[in-house]
Amino acid sequence: MQHGLATLEMSELSRKGSNVTARVAYAGGTQVGEGGLVCYHNAMSTADYGAMGHAEVVALRIPEASFAAFAAEFWQLCPGGRRQDPQDRGGEYRSVVGIPGGVSSPLLAVLAAAASAKLEPGFGDEGDTIENGAVFVYDQLSFPAHVAEKYHQFHDDMMEAYGAAYDSLSRFAEGTSCPADGSDRPGLRTSEDPA
Repeated sequence: MQHGLATLEMSELSRKGSNVTARVAYAGGTQVGEGGLVCYHNAMSTADYGAMGHAEVVALRIPEASFAAFAAEFWQLCPGGRRQDPQDRGGEYRSVVGIPGGVSSPLLAVLAAAASAKLEPGFGDEGDTIENGAVFVYDQLSFPAHVAEKYHQFHDDMMEAYGAAYDSLSRFAEGTSCPADGSDRPGLRTSEDPA
């Protein structure tokens, strides 16, 4: 999902390098760890996103005028609310969208116009959507995206390679305080690229 949305940012909004905002993140849970931390599964079980009810998402900052193009791309990448990796099961992989105001947002009509799945209000901690063709819509103010570890940013998919230019965007991603996020000193937040 990150690749598709980042590519659209580059073509639709003429963004490059550090201006590309697409980031792998976690959202939709009702809990966070100490200091607001949300992390991928880790040996220390520190702020585990799945245990706290979050789903894997891509966070973006786009102008409202471009929302229709990004909504259309979402439905291309997630037709009928079905994710690209159906082998992954559980609430961590449910299909979700976050917009300001959630189902009360004027943007919902734009999202629904291109929808190929049921749009349901998200209340947090929901289970998988793989069997019911639904997409949960969250108020991004109540359920903010928590940017994932640096090593999750701008990498190839399990089945598809995106090339060196795309992969190099990872140098613009910041580290987190999550264990094993690939920074030189796990546990420290840094804006420096360790490579």
